[in-house]
Parts: sequence; C-alpha cells; structure tokens
Amino acid sequence: MERTREERQKRIVEILSLLHEGGSFEEAKRLFNEEFDGVDVTEITAAEKALIQSGLNPAEIQKLCNIHAAVFKGSINDIHHSSAAYAQPGHPVHTLKLENQVLQSLLTDEIDSLLVKISKGDWSVKERLISALMDLLQIDKHYTRKETLIFAYMEKYGITAPPQVMWGVDDDIRAMIKELVTYAKNEKVAYNPLVEKWETVKNEIEEMIFKEEEIMVPMTLDVFHLKDWENIAADSFEIGFSYIPDPLPFTASTEALAKEVEREPLRLAAIQQAKETTDAIAVGLKSESIAMEETYDWEQTNTADTVVLPTGVLQLNQLIALFQALPVDLTYVDANDRVRFYSEGKERIFPRTKSVIGRQVVNCHPPKSMHMVQQILDDFRSGAREQADFWIDLGPKKIYIRYFALKDEKRTYLGCLEVTQDITDIQTLAGQNRLLEGFTN
Repeated sequence: MERTREERQKRIVEILSLLHEGGSFEEAKRLFNEEFDGVDVTEITAAEKALIQSGLNPAEIQKLCNIHAAVFKGSINDIHHSSAAYAQPGHPVHTLKLENQVLQSLLTDEIDSLLVKISKGDWSVKERLISALMDLLQIDKHYTRKETLIFAYMEKYGITAPPQVMWGVDDDIRAMIKELVTYAKNEKVAYNPLVEKWETVKNEIEEMIFKEEEIMVPMTLDVFHLKDWENIAADSFEIGFSYIPDPLPFTASTEALAKEVEREPLRLAAIQQAKETTDAIAVGLKSESIAMEETYDWEQTNTADTVVLPTGVLQLNQLIALFQALPVDLTYVDANDRVRFYSEGKERIFPRTKSVIGRQVVNCHPPKSMHMVQQILDDFRSGAREQADFWIDLGPKKIYIRYFALKDEKRTYLGCLEVTQDITDIQTLAGQNRLLEGFTN
C-alpha cells in the first residue's frame, strides 16, 4: 500500500532521528533503501525542520548534513524544474554541472591515478601531481560564482541559512586544497600523510558536488524566475569559469517563459516552504548574521532623493557620505572641459572651492602647465590615450595624480576624471594584514 506524503514524511523523520540518537549510518541507509524508491528535496528539508521543532539543536543539522546527504544519495528525485531551460548550454545550472563533471574527472582520473603510482614507489610523477593539485585551485571561480550570484538570489527569496552553511564549507575546501598543495611541494613529503590529506579534501569536494546538484539546484529551480537565471548567467562572465571555456550566453526561450507563467502558483508555494525551513534553522542557530534580507526591485526605484545606478541604488545622503569617505580627491571635468564636480574628503590634498564649478579646467592650473592639461584633454577626446599618470613630492608626502577619459557604451567622450591620492603610507606597506587576523585599525 502506497504511503501518503504525511506518512512518508513521518518515516523520513524517524530514520533521521535514528542517526541523531547514535544509530549507524549503514542501518539508516538500509531502512531507507527498503522503504523508499526516492525522495525530493522538500521532503528532506521538511524532515530537518521537523527535527528542529522537536527540540534538536539546529547546529547538529549543520554538522550532520553530509550524513543526511549520504543517506539519500542516489535517491533524490530530480523533479524540481522550472522548465527544461536548465539543460540548455549557457544556463547557469548546465554550466555548474559541466564544471563538476570536469572536476570529478580531475579528482578520480588524474589525481587518484597518480597517487596509485606513488603508492607503488613511483615518485617520478610528483610534479605532475603537484600540477593537478594546483588545477584544483580553479575551483575558486566555481565557488565564487555560486556564493556571489546564486546565494544572492537565494537570499532575495528569504533562503538564507543554506547559503551560509555552504559558504563556510567552500572556504574550508579552499583552505584544505592550499594546505595540500603546500605539503605536496615539500621535499620531505611522505605518501601516507599525503594520501590522508587527499582523501579528506576529495571527500569534501564530492560532498559539495552532491549538495550543489541534488539540494541547491532543485531548490533554486523551484524558486528562481527565468529572468533571475538570465541575470546570473550574464554576471557570471565577470567572475569567470572553472575548467571549461566560456559558455554560450543564456536567454530563456518563448516556450520556457510560457511554461513559467503556468507554474507560478507552484513557485510561490516553493518559496514559502523554503523560507519556512530557513526561518526554523535561523531561529535555532540564534545567529544574528542569519537575518531576512530586505528585498525590493531597486532598479524601479524612483524618488527625488535616490540615485539609481546600473549596479545598485543610493540615497543622496549615502552618496555624499561615500564621496567624503573615499581616501582620494575626485574632480570631474565635462566634455567641454569645464569643472562640474569635486569630492570633499576629510583631508584634501589640493584646495577646492565652489567657485571652481563651471570654470574651464585649464584656467585652474598655472600658465606653465596649461598646455599640458589641454593636450591630455585633447588626447582623451580624440582617443589617442585613455589615462595619464603623474606623481610629485609635496613636502614629505608622495602624491599620485591620475587622469581618466570617461566614455559611454558608444565610446562617446563624456569628460575627464582626476583622481589625486596621498600614497606616502601606502608605499611603506609590507607583508599582510588580513581581515580574519583582526589587525584592522
């Protein structure tokens, strides 16, 4: 007799509870295989939500997510498709899976094979192994696209906890790969520690591949608009790709857009279910950093005190504060060579007053340098050059002055930007002062 969805859900919770109460993975896997042909992602997330509501510390969900994924591996139904568009070359999901295929080949066909040779005493392949491990570092672009783009849209729909957990694992994998490369390059490298480190890294990477493709992807296909996927695909080129050439641009077909309209009620239901699961995890973790993001269509913002830009929106007072905080002096000269704007930083290098606005910029310079300024502007206007750099000593300070030609998408000349910066302290920097080390002033 076929179970109802509620009965299935109850049994999944019971199997996961067995794990959390100290039961063996093998027993949980056996029970699941005997009783289920497959599950979908919503059943897994709902089961985890039920465990949290029953009193389980959500941190345990995070710790054991690899085990949960392993129990259901190979049995998750691939039914959450907003349309067949995800299989189209250029779709971010198609690109993600293609990268993972090449990555898996690197793990097993290349690195595993080289380690087998080393296990038999053939260290002549050491340099080839190091090169293969270095190739693993390309995974950074794969993870960065996921973290910067896919996670941003997940958060837009209120799905905040899964991205935070996955990002932390991504960072762990990055660090483990770097540590492994460093050890492999060591002249005193030994096989046993090397293969132990490798197995740990490989396992984490393969688990992340599974989570991306069987948990994150179905959830996002349920929730994202096709327009979201188009935006993600377009922005992906800014970050780059791992292991593959640049994919084709992605544009949803008319047919796919029509199907999306039909399934809109299902999409809204999926958003609500994903949000509820995230809310439960976030409350349980008691993490102030897991908070619902303010979501709005900023590109449609239209008020008198806002400035809508291609990459975001700023209130006028925010824009003024931004210019004041920049550690550089900015001056904008329009296409007619007249000064139209200057920024007001806390410590100005050269004095500026409002009387400069509207003046011909050459008249703001001493007579002996006016012809040089005019030549730079003429070169910018003609396209002979795009920037000009100068540096001078001003008392004990080293001042860096840069001029940039400003042009629109049609290459029409819009004017010149002057950027002036005191680089005295910058020239003394040495070593590193990393954010995570907590040495910021």
